[in-house]
Amino acid sequence: MKDRINNFLRRFGYEVRKAPISVSGLQVEADFFKKHTWIKKKGFQTILDVGANKGQFAARFRVLFPNAHIYSFEPIPEVYLNLSRRFDKDPHFTAFNLGLGASPGEFDFHLNQFSDSSSLLPMKSLHMESFPFTQQSSLIKIRVETLDRLAPAQIHLTGPILIKIDVQGYEKNVILGGLQTIKKASMLMVEVSFQELYENQDSSEDTFSLLRELGFSYIGNYDQLLSPKDSSILQADAIFVNHSLCSELN
Repeated sequence: MKDRINNFLRRFGYEVRKAPISVSGLQVEADFFKKHTWIKKKGFQTILDVGANKGQFAARFRVLFPNAHIYSFEPIPEVYLNLSRRFDKDPHFTAFNLGLGASPGEFDFHLNQFSDSSSLLPMKSLHMESFPFTQQSSLIKIRVETLDRLAPAQIHLTGPILIKIDVQGYEKNVILGGLQTIKKASMLMVEVSFQELYENQDSSEDTFSLLRELGFSYIGNYDQLLSPKDSSILQADAIFVNHSLCSELN
């Protein structure tokens, strides 16, 4: 019946959808928990959110894993402050105002008017043509650390561990600076690009190859971004599991 109603309403530009629900103040789709049954079973105790932005990922995964400690990394000062305020009453949340990369230091950072698209890499024309609201950027300086330098002293890693990396084309650099920490993760969610949205960005082939060498297997996508121009796949949040730690995820 729903399909018949939808087919009729689509002729007029409408569609029937399930209403969102509010969980701990977060608006999620009505079938949120059903869609995440498989991942909730993983029982993650530590979550690293690299490229946290405003905490969109952290908020959703806090609903799924209320007792996990979430460590978020966000280099843009103003966005970091908003992120910290959002989770200021969460005792199992730690935020770092820095970026992660292959080596530590102070780096030029391309701050975009749409903060989600900000990157250590300059944006290519395809990105701006696909998303015109990202055309304005300015340079700021940010502090960059390596994950392996931070992990022993400032991050308490209790397994199973989930690491999400979404840093606009700089993902491979984050992995190279955190090889020892990455190997301890049971699952990775890594943004990979199939078209060049940033200059000198990592290719999806290089990222897949590197993670295979580290003992991870690709099992599918959590989500993907389509071009608003022709619906081609621009990026995907690829999911990888660690061969040596697969027993943790059963």
